[in-house]
Amino acid sequence: MKIRFLSLLLLLSVAFDVAAQSDDEIFDYYNLEIDRLVAEWQSLDEADEEKSNPVYAKMFVPPILYSSVLNRAFDIAESTDEDSEAAFMDDKRSEMIDVIMLNMYRTAPVCVKMTEEELQNEKSVPEYNPEIKAPVRLVSNEVIPVSVDGGMKTTVVKPNYWRTSGSVSLTFTQNFVSGNWFKGGESNKTMLGEFDFNLNYDDKDRITFKNHFDVDLGFATTKADTLHSFRTNTDRLRIESTFGYKLVKNLDLTVKMNLESQSLPNYPVNTPDFVSNFMAPFDANFSLGLNYKPSIWGFYPEIFFAPLSAYNYKFVRYGDLVSRYGIRDGRHHKEDFGTQLIVTIPTVKIFKIVNFWSRGEFYTNYARAFFQLETKFDVMLNKYFKASLNMHARFDDSAPGLYDNEYGYWQIKELMTLGLTYTW
Repeated sequence: MKIRFLSLLLLLSVAFDVAAQSDDEIFDYYNLEIDRLVAEWQSLDEADEEKSNPVYAKMFVPPILYSSVLNRAFDIAESTDEDSEAAFMDDKRSEMIDVIMLNMYRTAPVCVKMTEEELQNEKSVPEYNPEIKAPVRLVSNEVIPVSVDGGMKTTVVKPNYWRTSGSVSLTFTQNFVSGNWFKGGESNKTMLGEFDFNLNYDDKDRITFKNHFDVDLGFATTKADTLHSFRTNTDRLRIESTFGYKLVKNLDLTVKMNLESQSLPNYPVNTPDFVSNFMAPFDANFSLGLNYKPSIWGFYPEIFFAPLSAYNYKFVRYGDLVSRYGIRDGRHHKEDFGTQLIVTIPTVKIFKIVNFWSRGEFYTNYARAFFQLETKFDVMLNKYFKASLNMHARFDDSAPGLYDNEYGYWQIKELMTLGLTYTW
């Protein structure tokens, strides 16, 4: 124990000398080390008389100029009446304590509260406040060096407001039916690939910039179609961008852009002519409006409204398809202005493994109307397997070629898949 305590005092002496930078810092460090030393000493399992040894008193009171310390430093001998092992150990302890005191006298003399003679006259030590006060420093006023002595380098990293995320999935289905199956039917194979990528910017203050790119491409085979070995049953290329500037809480001034087409031709059963292809049609929408983002029962919908400030553009590259999409013969495009309303529910977890996403869009130029509702449920079976249910309903009375005797101008699509997925 004695060796341990002497080692502590030696360590304290060396550290005290290194830490001596200014008067205030010396005094604070002195008080801090006293508190630590007291706690360490009280934790030692020794007899009470050892703990109350007066030799250590110099360490547990505010800084005082002791004549005994100075006398010992100048080899002025002090008489002693004892010649025991205890007295010898006390002398050794006093030597270590004297080193600490002398370091303080040398580096921070203004921290000394009184002399030993004044203490004897006053009969009490000065007020002692062990509270350590950290210096107040403003980081904005600090000069950060590129390098410092010793080889250490300081790197200032600017915040990155850009975030990326995405997912890719691939699903297969196969169905075989023999020609004599009692209920009839036919064999078929399907494949669907989906790719989604998000690039978003948010400065946590005023500006947000969201970009979404997705590709959906699916194929199916059927014996009823003798002209094509497979046909596309899902095909979409879409780019969406939203730039928002916060006006007040939950309300942004927003500019939206939406571009949509497909990648491959689509053929009806046993028909050599396609009814859609890349850039046939191509839809572009640009709008300026207000985006409201409230919090409702744990959902965070976005309600975008653009009154008379939505621009819609449609282009069809093939002349024999323009009438199908409501464009006059001899032209390849049409455009108009109108009012747009979009309500989006971003992806939210409604159960432990079930995610939900939905978006409804309405547009009108007061001569025609367009409405679509997309809803998606994803069931994450594990990290790499997902089951999905996609439902898509559209209404568009501007395209006479899409009119159906059963559904009218309504168009409905439903798709259920089970397959591999990877999300980052």
